[in-house]
Amino acid sequence: MKKSIDFEQKIKRIEEILEILDSSELPLEELMKLYEDGIKLTAECKEFLSNAELKIIDISKKYEIE
Repeated sequence: MKKSIDFEQKIKRIEEILEILDSSELPLEELMKLYEDGIKLTAECKEFLSNAELKIIDISKKYEIE
């Protein structure tokens, strides 16, 4: 089973992928795989942030903070 990586590690990996895509002369197949990995990580980060936002809203409501 793959170990889950945390948000910060995902952001770092996305940055690494962007660097490789910007400067690499890898075969197209490898570049497409990296692109797909980057898109997947981006979606996971977006979901994490959405969930965090909802949790913050819930906490704020619980303690009546606006």
